[in-house]
Amino acid sequence: MNADVLTAAAGNASHVTLSRLRLDEQNPRLPERFHGSSQVDLAAFLVDDADAIQIAESIVDNGYFTGEHLVVMPDGREPAALVVLEGNRRLTALLGLADPAVRRTFAKAHVWDVLAEASEVNLNSLIPVVIVADREEAAPMIGFRHFTGIKKWRPFEQARYVRYLVDDRGLSIKEAARTMGSSSVKVGNAYRNLAILEQARTTAGIPPRALETAEEEFSLLTVAMANGALRKHLHAPLASQLRPGTPPVPEDRTAELVEVFGWIYGAEDGRPALIQDSRQMGALAELVETPLGLNAVRQTHDLAAAREVVNDDADRKSSDQASIAGRHLASTLRVLEVLEQRLTALDPTELVPLQDGSRALLVQAQRIYGMTEAAK
Repeated sequence: MNADVLTAAAGNASHVTLSRLRLDEQNPRLPERFHGSSQVDLAAFLVDDADAIQIAESIVDNGYFTGEHLVVMPDGREPAALVVLEGNRRLTALLGLADPAVRRTFAKAHVWDVLAEASEVNLNSLIPVVIVADREEAAPMIGFRHFTGIKKWRPFEQARYVRYLVDDRGLSIKEAARTMGSSSVKVGNAYRNLAILEQARTTAGIPPRALETAEEEFSLLTVAMANGALRKHLHAPLASQLRPGTPPVPEDRTAELVEVFGWIYGAEDGRPALIQDSRQMGALAELVETPLGLNAVRQTHDLAAAREVVNDDADRKSSDQASIAGRHLASTLRVLEVLEQRLTALDPTELVPLQDGSRALLVQAQRIYGMTEAAK
């Protein structure tokens, strides 16, 4: 069923003034540190995180699309106020256009002032809403829209909503999956991965910055736990074996949890993450899968260097010089990929001292290519 149809059918359609609407501090888009924050602070975060300015520009150019209702419930703390359960990005855009005190806190506030002057939206504007009794009534439409539908949340936001359904509402993984119109495996994986992050928050040896990065780049943890070797390294369960409420990583694998977060998000001793891109996760898993590779990763904390250790061991056991050369070539290419990623993070002035080294690298590469080209 189309998400808009679900929305329209869910509760009582009505129109309320913009001044009655409140942003939801429990919105999965918001980090948990925003619980209890003011409406102005919530809007200031959402305007950057959710690209609300694009919605505001559309409202100014085309008017507010009245066919897409906000889903709201009674606030319970403020008479006549309604908390917006679905549509917080649109509400942020509307508030930015209507309320100078709100848009004053926005990045590019001057741009918002220009948009507001061209807009007819004000705090007395009537906004179409569907009123539901509580979060439970709204859950099916919100879950479908953002987990399966066309406006998917990011993995971290999806996982937080799954946790709400399972931990707060008491649904099983299978029931939560049915509510969200998704598979039990996908929903169970989202719940497990967030539970791993929550477990990491209380684990000594994982630095706060790594935890913040894990929240911002939760998809890396999702990719890691989709890999059997890395999941096995933590002894984390498959979705079918998940037991909600039980820590997914056994107590005797705490050290492994610390090192996995160090590999993916950065270690407590200041060493950077091994993973610069999710596509490198397979290379990490391939190393971790063998005792030699795992030890090399632990010793070097560098994917390319660990691969060299493994390749050198293979070279010692091989008499096939062509295969050895091929492995060295592949390893060199991986090192160059990592080097390129690191160079892109440097300022132009920091690149100048590296010109001689890069020129020598080019000359060496041209000689090697010439050797292979001459063999044709």
